[in-house]
Amino acid sequence: MPIAFQWIEEHKAEVYANISEHLKDDVGVVIAAAFDLAKGLGAYQKGLVKYVEYERAVKDGTWDPTHINPVWASIAKDIRESTDESFEIHKDVLKDTIR
Repeated sequence: MPIAFQWIEEHKAEVYANISEHLKDDVGVVIAAAFDLAKGLGAYQKGLVKYVEYERAVKDGTWDPTHINPVWASIAKDIRESTDESFEIHKDVLKDTIR
């Protein structure tokens, strides 16, 4: 969120231009307005193209995720394993709601 707030501050006039006075302190409204602006920028548009390419590669099996986000992938794996272990410990009372 600090990054989003910094971007909003740097583009304050544009972000707040169409927000009514009584909603200027509503964080959700402000972020929505900022996102509308960001969607028109080149980096966002490029990201949309990359997303289509990614989806196509996943579908046809040509995408190799092994080199993407190694830190976050490791964290997610650890969390999954820990969650599975915790649910396994309580399976007697949780029954088949685990999966």
